[in-house]
Formats: sequence, structure tokens, C-alpha cells
Amino acid sequence: MLMAAQAPAEQAFVTLNGDLKKEAWWVIAEFHPFTTEIRGIPANQIRKNWCKATEFRKDLIPKELLFENGTDVMKGADMSFAVEGRFDGSAPKQIAVVGVFQECAGPKGRFMLILDQPDGGKPKVRFVDAVRTNRQFAALSKDKHGKLVLWGCMECDGYSVLKWDRKKSRFGWEPDPLEQ
Repeated sequence: MLMAAQAPAEQAFVTLNGDLKKEAWWVIAEFHPFTTEIRGIPANQIRKNWCKATEFRKDLIPKELLFENGTDVMKGADMSFAVEGRFDGSAPKQIAVVGVFQECAGPKGRFMLILDQPDGGKPKVRFVDAVRTNRQFAALSKDKHGKLVLWGCMECDGYSVLKWDRKKSRFGWEPDPLEQ
């Protein structure tokens, strides 16, 4: 008797837990990180308890979720998974990226990183925002002043604005104007 061993099928990066006719895909999406580094930086160097972290990229998400009637919904909303800029006003180019992480103990969540991109050098982490959550979707944009905006959805008011505080020499979240 001849038996063939098959490797278990790899899990898709995005699975949907709900009905697309009733809810937006980013609300019912669950992301499954499968890489151990972000842009050459090991996940456990970003946060010690991370075993996996995968940057969101359009090629990892099914096109039918990102395009409606042939139109790129994210592009139409001026959103992206990665945004370049000089977010603290310094000379080195920086890039902000969003994605999903998984702790070695199992819990998952979303992250936003700002990385310095020195010419010819290895990227360096400048800022990390990580939240354990079952809703890991995140996207980025810039506001009219060039500040970085982190979105937790595609068509809602769920966003936070990050700014550079010159006095404290660090990034910080602006207070939500609706909560003041």
C-alpha cells in the first residue's frame, strides 16, 4: 500500500467571519500573520512577545474585497497600507506601515510602525502602536497638514491622528475632537 503525505494547506491571510451582504469586509475580516519580520526587522525586535507580524499589502488581500465595480476603494478614499513622509520633520525618509501581529502566546492585534529609511541602511523603528484586537484592519492616510492618520475602517469616522511633539521629541496621538 502506497501512502502519500500531504502538507496541510496553508491558511489564507484573510478569512471572513460573517455575511458580506450584512457587514463590510473589514469588519468581519480576520487576518492571519505568517511572516516573522517587517521590512527586514524581526518581529521580536519590534516587540519582544511577537512571534509573527505581517504588513498589510494589497497583493495579500483578495481583489474582490478591495475593488468595487472595477474601482480601487482604498485609492478612492486616499488610503493606503504604507505612507512615506518625513513625519517628524527630520532629514531621513520615513515610512509608516500597518499590519497584523501575533504574540507568541497566541493573541493577535494590529500595529502601525514608523520606520526611518536611511539611504543604503537597514530600516530603524521610530514608533510602534500596537493594539490587541479581533478587528485587525487598519489603513493610513495623510491629513491636509501632512499628519499621519490611522484608520480602523474604510468608511467610518474611526481614525486617530499622529503628530510629532517637538518639545517632547516624540510622536503622540492628538486628542479626539469629539471627546473634548
